[in-house]
Amino acid sequence: MKVILRERIPNLGDVGEIKEVADGYARNYLFPRNLAYPVTKGIAKKVMEEQRCRERRQEKEHRMKLELAQRLKDVSLTFPVKVSSEEQLYGSVSERDIVKLLAAEYQIEIEEKAVRLEEPIKRLGVYRIPIHLGSGIESAITVWVVKSDGQHHS
Repeated sequence: MKVILRERIPNLGDVGEIKEVADGYARNYLFPRNLAYPVTKGIAKKVMEEQRCRERRQEKEHRMKLELAQRLKDVSLTFPVKVSSEEQLYGSVSERDIVKLLAAEYQIEIEEKAVRLEEPIKRLGVYRIPIHLGSGIESAITVWVVKSDGQHHS
């Protein structure tokens, strides 16, 4: 039986491909899981429309990531921290801290795994932190780690 695949199926084919499969495999596995359609004139048209919708959605997601990358370039986050007399931080600034402050100050939501810190920040200073948004789209934000006000040194 000829079927058109709705999803990528390992060892069978990719979305939109027409494949010859056993009747039982199609009826008992592919059709009930909405993984494929039987080949008919109307179905071929439907598959083409699904493909166009998927491409439009991917283009929109790509544009949104590019716009976000542009916005991130101008982001500057300041972390006031407590430090010891040797300027060592008590604790550190992590991916989670960056994601939380980014959401609070700029209403930008990203996943922690997008923030590419080699290791948590443990020293005062200005850092340029890479942000990976997927699909090969990258940006970076500026992070300032400064002494908090009211700091007393002994």
